[in-house]
Amino acid sequence: MLVSEDPWAGEGDWEQAAPLFAGNDADFDRRWDEESPARPQASVTTPTQRLAATPAAVETPTSNNSNSNNNADDDNNEDFPPPRRGRAFLGFLVVLVVLAGAALGALRWYRSQVDPPGAPGAAVNVVVPPNTPSARIGKILHAKGIIGNPTLFRYYAQYKGKGGFEAGRYQFHLRDSFDTALAVLTKGPSVPDEQKLTIPEGFRETQIAARVQEKLPGRTAEKFLAATKAGTVRSEFQPPDSTELEGFLFPETYTFALEDSEAAIVARMVETFDQVGAKVGLADSVAKVGLSPYDTLILASLVEREAKHDEDRPKIARVIYNRIKKGMPLQIDATIVYALGGVTQVLDADLKLDSPYNTYTRKGLPPTPIASPGKASLEAALNPEVGDWLYYVVTTPDGYHSFATTFKEHKANIKLAKERGVR
Repeated sequence: MLVSEDPWAGEGDWEQAAPLFAGNDADFDRRWDEESPARPQASVTTPTQRLAATPAAVETPTSNNSNSNNNADDDNNEDFPPPRRGRAFLGFLVVLVVLAGAALGALRWYRSQVDPPGAPGAAVNVVVPPNTPSARIGKILHAKGIIGNPTLFRYYAQYKGKGGFEAGRYQFHLRDSFDTALAVLTKGPSVPDEQKLTIPEGFRETQIAARVQEKLPGRTAEKFLAATKAGTVRSEFQPPDSTELEGFLFPETYTFALEDSEAAIVARMVETFDQVGAKVGLADSVAKVGLSPYDTLILASLVEREAKHDEDRPKIARVIYNRIKKGMPLQIDATIVYALGGVTQVLDADLKLDSPYNTYTRKGLPPTPIASPGKASLEAALNPEVGDWLYYVVTTPDGYHSFATTFKEHKANIKLAKERGVR
């Protein structure tokens, strides 16, 4: 249908169309419905709106409906962000999570460096040279295993206002916290330049190792014993096929530098033994007593463990020589003690111990020294007192022995010891 057939749409004269609206003419309504099927019904609300319609709007109702639908979609989409905005927001959240994880990891690392978990380790001695800056001190402590990151330590010291530390010798511990290390440095040098160590006569190798660890900070018994077994330190009196240093660690009071390692300490003790051995004539033992230097050392270790007073040592040495000569078991409790690792009391059952150190069941000397003998015991082994004694027993409260040639005399001495309450 052409637009020109509409009696008012083309003219736009409201006065001509008004009677039609006012009378509600049925024929007009019929004609309107038949002749204008494409006009949107919802849009016919007021006369003014009808007159405002343009021919273009009437001719293209389909286009208007399409625009209306698009506008409706636009209105509905206003409540939701476009998909691209959602993806950007999700990416932003991922970045935040990654950054938070990285920050948490960095914080944990920082705490592990400033205050390592767990208890501090062994003591470590450190020498700080003169005019050493904090950065260099941090590297020294890190190399010794005392602190973690040295760069962080330097900045931490600056943050705490610490610096200008005094040169000298300090004692730290493995895995110290930054605050502990700074407190030690702030207090100043705490370790003397030299350390003294006294090894008593009659100590076994394991006892000496324990004493080294106890008295010399930064050293351990394990490393000391490893040095005695390594075979790198040897005595001139040691058998060629032996790496055993039991007996060669001379008992003495030593002065060691803080830098002396366990191996250096072992070497110093063996060197001292060789010097003393040379003075007492150990190299001439075959000519003097008919034993090799090593066997003489073994015998001297027995004397050391049995005697308490120097007056008794040459006599005890003579008893041992006499028993060896007669083919008698030595029956020395000290060898059983050594075999059992240093027990304080030998029981009757221990006398049946299957060990090369059991001088009750085996004749002759044990295979190695059982202790480190001092100079007096070495001299006694090389110069035993003349006599035919075969027995001895402690008979005084202060540790002096009584000697006997026959077993009957020995039993009388044992009775005397019991009467005096020393056996």
